[in-house]
Amino acid sequence: MLQVFANVIVPTVLVASSGALLARWRGLEPGVLGPIAVYLLSPALVLDGLLSSELSPHVSFRVVAAASGSISLMVITAIVASMVIRGNRPLRSGFTLATAFGNGGNMGIPVAFLAFGELGLAVAIIVFVTHATISWPVGIYIAAHGRSSGSAALRQALQVPTIYAVPLALGMRAGGWSLPDPLSRPIELMGQAAVPVMLVLLGFQLAQGMDIARWRGIAASAAIRLVLSAGMALMATEVAGLEGTAQHTVIVVSAMPTAVFTTILAAEFDDEPRFVSSAMVFSTLISLVTLTALITLLGWWV
Repeated sequence: MLQVFANVIVPTVLVASSGALLARWRGLEPGVLGPIAVYLLSPALVLDGLLSSELSPHVSFRVVAAASGSISLMVITAIVASMVIRGNRPLRSGFTLATAFGNGGNMGIPVAFLAFGELGLAVAIIVFVTHATISWPVGIYIAAHGRSSGSAALRQALQVPTIYAVPLALGMRAGGWSLPDPLSRPIELMGQAAVPVMLVLLGFQLAQGMDIARWRGIAASAAIRLVLSAGMALMATEVAGLEGTAQHTVIVVSAMPTAVFTTILAAEFDDEPRFVSSAMVFSTLISLVTLTALITLLGWWV
């Protein structure tokens, strides 16, 4: 377990902590880092990762099925749990956002790469894209809480270029095509920059601290997000027929702490943004323990 913590969790924490320290020292806000990560680096990472991936179409399909199943189960669970907690509608929406959606991009991809290598990275990218494709429209709908139509949510989700990188890469692989060097090299460079920038952006978010006034709701959200999510991902991977590193990666990425993008949606739609950001910070800190234990357990389960 100590080896997993030192080799996987510590590097992740150090990079994110550098971002948090810089934000505190210089009084910086995420600013342009978010759009850069979303609209430039993440699509490049997805395109480069899928084009260079050695995963077979058969395994890729099973990964997509398992990832879709796991996040669907989490959304349902989060909605049911939000009905149990006491609070107004914005708080219930904020609780659902913080509980349903994990940080598969900023944290899931780096952790999967450090824990499972190149294969883990390839699987994590597919899981991240699958989750993102579902999370954005569903998350916007939940955040809007009846104040925005489904078509408006879909239009906003379709503005994220990462979604288009997937069919482009899969179509090129199916046709046996490759990018010319003048294009492939810049895309590769931007993809390599995505992981550290994601972690620095996570650090900027963590630097904002948290409000412990609603600690019961924050703790409940974290327990579901970090622990129950792993069990649901295990069920989804078993149904999808995944095994080995691919299965382990789907489980680990599905058990990430609260996604950074939920804080953006909560602020945009005024769904208790302080609660959501606090849940994100708390779950991220606790995940240092839960992810270490989970990766260690998966290492024993071969």
